[in-house]
Amino acid sequence: MGIVTGLREFRGVVIVALDGCDALRVRRMHFEKRPLAEGEAVDPQAYEDSVAAIQLADAYEAALTALDSRARTARELERALLNKGYVRPAVEAAVERLRENRLIDDARIAGRIAESSADKPVGVYALRRKLKAKGISDEDADAALEAFDDDQQQAAARRVAEKLLKRYEGLPRREARAKLSQALARRGFGWDSVRASVDALLSDDSFD
Repeated sequence: MGIVTGLREFRGVVIVALDGCDALRVRRMHFEKRPLAEGEAVDPQAYEDSVAAIQLADAYEAALTALDSRARTARELERALLNKGYVRPAVEAAVERLRENRLIDDARIAGRIAESSADKPVGVYALRRKLKAKGISDEDADAALEAFDDDQQQAAARRVAEKLLKRYEGLPRREARAKLSQALARRGFGWDSVRASVDALLSDDSFD
């Protein structure tokens, strides 16, 4: 149980503070059907369940509308709906229904992201971070990134290194190597690919 210690509205969403902490976000139109008052004791889970019962249809329609603008992963869709004031039980039900109807497919989104990046000079670790941020599972990410093998990554790292090398011309070899290696690592390349590309470019004894 918690005590309602604050109610405020922002962009059509009522934010309910319980025991001094923001705990619930509910669309105003639904909050008006399940109102709370400051000082009232409430079971957060029971309250969310009662709100979800009247939000289910609206949450599903909102999810479909969100998908009309662009493809989203399940986690991205959940975040969007929660921010709009749909409670978690309603959101989870809407997402599950979309999965059953094959309207969201995290594996397919991961594959598209990987495919669009295959010819770009990007490190596999940077891509993996991007997929994780979108809520892609490790299993789906592994499958999508199969094409990013050592040869592909070394070639991509070499292309990036060639562009970056001009920044470090005139530096001592050791400093240039360190800075170039760090720059490639920040772009998500593994150390094996970094080492191979840097070795190839700085093997000329005239670089000093």
